[in-house]
Amino acid sequence: MMSIFTKHRFLLASLLVTLFMSTDARKIRSSGLTSRHQHHHLHHCKSNALFSDLYKLRGGEVDIDSTTTAAATHYQRTISTLHSTSFLIVLSTSIVAFTPLPSITRHLAASLSSASTSSPQEQAVKILSLISAASAAVELFLSPLLGTLLDKFGRKRPSVLLHSLITLTNLGVVMYPSVHTICISRIINVLCSGFLIITTQSIIGDLFSGNQKDNNNGHGKDQMGAVLGRQAALISSGFLFGSLLGGRLTEYGERIAYSVAAIFSALAALNAAFRMTDTLDLTSSSSSSLPTTSVAAADESKALDWTSLKKSLLEAPLSSIQLLFHYGSHMRTLALLLLLQSAPMYMGDVFQVFAKEEWGLKPADFGKIVALFGVLGIVSNTTLSLIVKQMGLRTFSLFAIVSSLFFPMTAIFTNNYRNVLIAGSIGLYSGAQKVGTTTAITSLANERGIPQGQLQGEKASMLALLKIGCPVIYSALYLKGKEWSMSMNDTEGNKLALQMIMGKFGKKMPFVLNCILGVIAFIVTWQNM
Repeated sequence: MMSIFTKHRFLLASLLVTLFMSTDARKIRSSGLTSRHQHHHLHHCKSNALFSDLYKLRGGEVDIDSTTTAAATHYQRTISTLHSTSFLIVLSTSIVAFTPLPSITRHLAASLSSASTSSPQEQAVKILSLISAASAAVELFLSPLLGTLLDKFGRKRPSVLLHSLITLTNLGVVMYPSVHTICISRIINVLCSGFLIITTQSIIGDLFSGNQKDNNNGHGKDQMGAVLGRQAALISSGFLFGSLLGGRLTEYGERIAYSVAAIFSALAALNAAFRMTDTLDLTSSSSSSLPTTSVAAADESKALDWTSLKKSLLEAPLSSIQLLFHYGSHMRTLALLLLLQSAPMYMGDVFQVFAKEEWGLKPADFGKIVALFGVLGIVSNTTLSLIVKQMGLRTFSLFAIVSSLFFPMTAIFTNNYRNVLIAGSIGLYSGAQKVGTTTAITSLANERGIPQGQLQGEKASMLALLKIGCPVIYSALYLKGKEWSMSMNDTEGNKLALQMIMGKFGKKMPFVLNCILGVIAFIVTWQNM
């Protein structure tokens, strides 16, 4: 009995976290049984900083009545559902995140002829690299289109559809495991995960779109930052539990891993379908006070306009640079800052190759590093709301950027990976540095009346450029730096200072680039936030 519990402790822990996150919604439903309880719940919401502004719909004061009670309850339940759904889907995708490489390698080994010039593992790496590039290109084109659909049809239906697609492709691998089904599942998991980020950020933007104009003191931004922090903490938790659970399940074959992943993705789809309220409807609830003609016009705007969709698809490449050139200098500065902060996340396989060749780490050791950073992400994002409340969003953003420099600087000046891990632990808030930038972009978009779906689609399209370009840049830096390092070390006699530097630090050029990006991000944040 104890051995069974030990094998499945990660699964049990994940279910406990999910049950814990659904407690708030049950409490809210039970609090609405009587008018007295409703009034008490409203008084509690008004005392809570996060929901003190739910009594303002589109900037207008609303009386505390049954309509407001229902709206406050829907807002609370939507946030609770959003958090639990995000945890479940990240848990699902993380379980099979590291499964494709060994599974495809095994299938290719059984089918490739002995005359093949490359090994099954090399073929698998090429296939997965091609999938990553193709997925990023598709995301570049479809993200703006998804933003348009979100603004026309709401957030709930696309969210349920995306979760369901992940479930179906996982079930496809369970029923017929092969290279083709694994590759299809990989593509759908990557694409739908990216699209769900757009949907999630649109939902959060909706929840705070009615109060940003009235909070000139930045209080509303701090509230949004706190919600984003909790969201990031749950995503880190899902990634941690999913990675550890997936590693264990993959040992029993891909069918077991994909079966468990399908269960969690199905739970996420059901959670979104039956518990989530469409935030586009919530934020437009003030339409009841508009003339009938205005409401009718709003309903007609949701009709499917194929011309508009076709235009969005054709203009998708231009949408990737909309934030840089279309909304003014302040938005351009924030978009550049987001690019600076996001670039180190898209190193691709360079860090794993560096850890293997320079530090001599085996895959199991590298997995422990991934787990460590998952734990650090949970700790940092869990305490984020408290720290932001004490420091303010701008000061915290500067602090988080400084924290992000500890890891690459230590990697440059030492060859001991344990020292690098200690430095990464000290700079545990580095993963939260984009919270301030994301909040500022969302707030500015709300002030200028930019639809949240459109904003998130254009932002995802812009970041897709990094997914395409950064792995190429980082790999070129590493390979060229390694070549310089070897050539300089082989040089005999007196060496110039530059030759000595390149001989010592050439292979660490990717980390040098990360330090440069961090310093620039600090300067931009200091001057513009």
